[in-house]
Amino acid sequence: MLASGSVWRYKGAMQKLPLFALSSLLAVGANSADADPPATHKVKTAPFKVEITLQGKFAAQNLHEIQLKPKSWADLKVLRAVEHGAIVKKGDVLVELDPEKLDRKIGDSKLDLELSALDLGMARADLEFAEATIPMDLAGVERGYHQVKEDLDRYLKVLKPHNIKSAERSLISSQNFLAYAEEELKQLKKMYAADDVTEETEEIILMRTQDSVNRARHSLASAKIRNETTLKISIPREDETKKEGELRKRLELVKARATSTADLKKKQLGMEKQRIAHARAKEAHEKLVADRALMKVKAPAGGIVYYGTFDKGVWSGMKLIAPKLKKDGKLLPGSVFMTVVEPRPLLVYALLDEKDLLHVPAGVKGVAKATAGPDILLQTVVERVSHVPVDAGKFEVLLNTNAGDAPMVLVPGMSCTVKLLVYRNENALAVPAKAVFNDGDVKVVYLNGGKRKVVTTGKTAAGKTEILKGVKAGDEVLLEKP
Repeated sequence: MLASGSVWRYKGAMQKLPLFALSSLLAVGANSADADPPATHKVKTAPFKVEITLQGKFAAQNLHEIQLKPKSWADLKVLRAVEHGAIVKKGDVLVELDPEKLDRKIGDSKLDLELSALDLGMARADLEFAEATIPMDLAGVERGYHQVKEDLDRYLKVLKPHNIKSAERSLISSQNFLAYAEEELKQLKKMYAADDVTEETEEIILMRTQDSVNRARHSLASAKIRNETTLKISIPREDETKKEGELRKRLELVKARATSTADLKKKQLGMEKQRIAHARAKEAHEKLVADRALMKVKAPAGGIVYYGTFDKGVWSGMKLIAPKLKKDGKLLPGSVFMTVVEPRPLLVYALLDEKDLLHVPAGVKGVAKATAGPDILLQTVVERVSHVPVDAGKFEVLLNTNAGDAPMVLVPGMSCTVKLLVYRNENALAVPAKAVFNDGDVKVVYLNGGKRKVVTTGKTAAGKTEILKGVKAGDEVLLEKP
């Protein structure tokens, strides 16, 4: 109640207010009296489900990457190739390559192989000859040395002393011969000097004897020269020659013993080297012949031809590969230039957000809707989910499909939308998600009238939260915090 003074002041103030202000004030009072009740939601049992939508790509379960891995030939020039998108059967020719240069190379390598075989045969014969003759040659050198050694020993022990003695004996004989001749002449002169008259015969005898003395003197001079030559020149020279000959033969034997093994080893290594060269020539020829079989690339299975690579439903490489598959284009050894894709069975690859990772275990079922036709629906089952991210916040999902009855217009590389039913409760108590509030460490709802209730929540989807405990069917919860 207002005091009497306050009432009069209030009435006076009201009288002084403008008419429009007075009308507004009266309207506020009326609205306060007729205010709407707070918004509520009545809890009831109803089906509750959680679905996750993924964007996917159809992929082939069976695909065959086509690449050439020649053993040695790298000039892969295209003559003709099937078109991108062609449907082929197993064994059909996909690409035909130009074999002209390779055929010439094979011819050259065949000649190289034949020459190598001849060289190998010659090396083998040379080794066999060496194995037979090197021991014989060594034995001959040893025999020659022993003969020279024997000759030297005999020379030093027998011939040299005999030659020295012979030279001395020859000199003594010449000296004696001269002495005998001179004595004979002396005796003749003494004998003939006793006669008074020297007969002509005696003169002749004296002259002949004198001539013998002169020859003996000359013979002695010659004997001295021979003796000196023999002792000072011939014998020393022969001695040196024989000793040098023995030394040479000894060194030749040492060398032969050292080199015969090396010569034989060299022949063996030469033979081994030629054997390796022949093996390499044979291998090179066989590689070229094997590469010749690659000049016609055949389909390993029936399917659809895609230019380039096809990985997990993602196709790439058309712009890069198409020019190389035209006539006179060049393919790179080891690079995938085609993929033969078997159109059935189909798989689906999709990316899953990290926030949904725990909701999608293997075995979860769903439906894939093809972008090519909304009426093309395929049942799917999650085969596996990658345990590590394949991109920032994204995990790879592989799904199997029942694409056997799907129209053939649906091919690998096309896109789809996959809806996965990750949770379903036919008798769930669910409330609008905005009706659940955080209150410290617990979640609460407010019943109509303002009563606070602690609840246990389940999953949240499509703006609703499943209530596992804390409310019952028929309860009304406030949608806004009082």
